[in-house]
Amino acid sequence: MATFQPEIHNPQGVLDYYDNFDIAGYSVYAGHKIDPKMGRYTYTGNDKNEGREQLTNALNAILQNPDNINTYCIAMLGQKGKKVEEINSISFQLNKRQSLQPYNQMGAYQPNLMNEINALRSEIAALKMQQDMEEDEEEEPEEENFLAGLMKSPQIQTMILSQLGNLFSPNQKVTHVAGIQTETMTKETEVDNEERIYEAVERLKLIDDQLASDLELLCEMGETDKMQFNFLLKMLRK
Repeated sequence: MATFQPEIHNPQGVLDYYDNFDIAGYSVYAGHKIDPKMGRYTYTGNDKNEGREQLTNALNAILQNPDNINTYCIAMLGQKGKKVEEINSISFQLNKRQSLQPYNQMGAYQPNLMNEINALRSEIAALKMQQDMEEDEEEEPEEENFLAGLMKSPQIQTMILSQLGNLFSPNQKVTHVAGIQTETMTKETEVDNEERIYEAVERLKLIDDQLASDLELLCEMGETDKMQFNFLLKMLRK
């Protein structure tokens, strides 16, 4: 059996239906048909304007409650002999059940969703940057350990020591460098150091076919990049 649907869906439609009759009396029932047990509003007077005003108030009361999605029936009251009876009726529904909006009509909600997505992207990017920085910090000690091991090499130590004299005036001898202890500052010690330097250079020639260029680079570093040079010395003295 088919379900009977309301025929009117707005207050003006109900008032237009009421205005089509010369009679003023009416009854409004809950439901789609006349049922005396479901009566809600009734006007039994003869003043059409008064009846219309009361009907307008009743319709506004229904409309102001959006949770009230009930169907109603308005029946016009006419005189049949000595009795007043319903002579015509029609059903109406002023409020409808709110349905879920389809996806393409959810524009009002999309900005909030996009803001949340962008916020998550920013957090992920920040965490990734922090992770990369932590990984870089973890890798730095390995590089430092490599340089420290390199500086502990006897060949590198001798090469650095042999070039320190070039950083001072030609007439000045290097007899003591912080971190490299000598027993005395006598002439014999100076001669001994020069012999050691000479001997170290000779040994380096056997293992470094670009020794001259390497020593020049070391001297240039000491003259132009004190920070890097001091770092190498620091590694040497450990």
